[in-house]
Amino acid sequence: MHSEASDISTPQPRIIPRPEHTLSRKDISLEALKVLYRLHHAGYKAYLVGGSVRDLLLGKRPHDFDLATDARPGEIRKLFRNSRIIGRRFRLVQVFFRGGKIIEVSTFRCRSEFDAGPEETLARNNTYGTPAEDAQRRDITINGLFYNIADFSLVDYVGGLEDLQKGYIRVIGDPAVRFVRDPVRMIRVLRHAARTGFAIDPAAWKQIQSKKHLILACPPPRLRDELLRDFKSGAARPFMDLMLKSGLFFAVFPTWKGHLGEAGKRELLDHMERLDVIYQADLTFSENLMWGLFLTPFLHQEVLPDNLVELREAVTALSRTALGTIEFPRQRQEEVTQILALAEIIRPYLREHQPVPGRLSKLAAYPEAWLLDQLVTVPVEEIVPLLTRTEFPAPPPPRRRRPRRRRPRGASRRPAKA
Repeated sequence: MHSEASDISTPQPRIIPRPEHTLSRKDISLEALKVLYRLHHAGYKAYLVGGSVRDLLLGKRPHDFDLATDARPGEIRKLFRNSRIIGRRFRLVQVFFRGGKIIEVSTFRCRSEFDAGPEETLARNNTYGTPAEDAQRRDITINGLFYNIADFSLVDYVGGLEDLQKGYIRVIGDPAVRFVRDPVRMIRVLRHAARTGFAIDPAAWKQIQSKKHLILACPPPRLRDELLRDFKSGAARPFMDLMLKSGLFFAVFPTWKGHLGEAGKRELLDHMERLDVIYQADLTFSENLMWGLFLTPFLHQEVLPDNLVELREAVTALSRTALGTIEFPRQRQEEVTQILALAEIIRPYLREHQPVPGRLSKLAAYPEAWLLDQLVTVPVEEIVPLLTRTEFPAPPPPRRRRPRRRRPRGASRRPAKA
């Protein structure tokens, strides 16, 4: 067991006892409660942390229940045989339950790897910290709240409860420093403002506008993964609106600047609203179609050729231009390109209620191309019925090649001479 270091600079938390807050154990998953109680009974601190506390206080059902403790990964592993340790620098423990449910438990962290200076490397023994340090390393105050299973109180080191009650998104620490250390934090500020409808702290908004160019210093795969979370969040439209207004969108996608007029912006926001309808309804939706909805407004700013082969080449080039430095797997890029190109080719047939030629309707990309065209044209209220009633026939099985007949051993390859 590890006690919190006595440091005069450690902030004193505000403790909110159970009668003064609305978070109840009945809203926490049974699996998370089992882990919390076992850690507590073993003598460790056991907190429900981060977004799960925020969502429960807002009356929402969290997607995941994340836990933090002062027990080290090896000690947690000994308490739970049905667990494994994952991660490299910051190791955490996944505890497995029936039905595929997983509860992740992390040890209180000292600092984020993004808060190390350019000449600084975080040593192994500086990875773990105290609850106060763990709260300070988080991005925004409403994500820095802890729920203590020992007495059912809330523990607030960063003023998160007050900001939650006021409807305010505030960065922990100085935004000017925090955004330089990790520019992805700018996206996260907009993300939580979009999902909650809260106002953004003016100091943070000003720093996003002035430091938006730093976002391209982030690794492209990490940037792509962060954006995917927002596209699939059910709050893509308000998020995209904030991205456009702050200028961060054009920092991430510089080739759209000057290319996307007011009509293009309205179309982009409309497509994001359609994504929200889909993900809020928990409908199955392919990532290819999601990227198709995102890229269509960019393509519509160009005059595209009528020939399918030429159109596919043009769409490939335009898609690469639109995505810029965003990491995009080659195979997915080819699939999205085929869907976008085919959707443009079949659109006149569908508008005029004419049958699509068989040479087009038999292509593998046709079902998703047809669906993409429908998604951008039908009224928003018809999207859910469209997706729930649309069924496509399974593609024909691949033709099996006949196995070659093997010659008996010792048989001559050439016919014997007469």
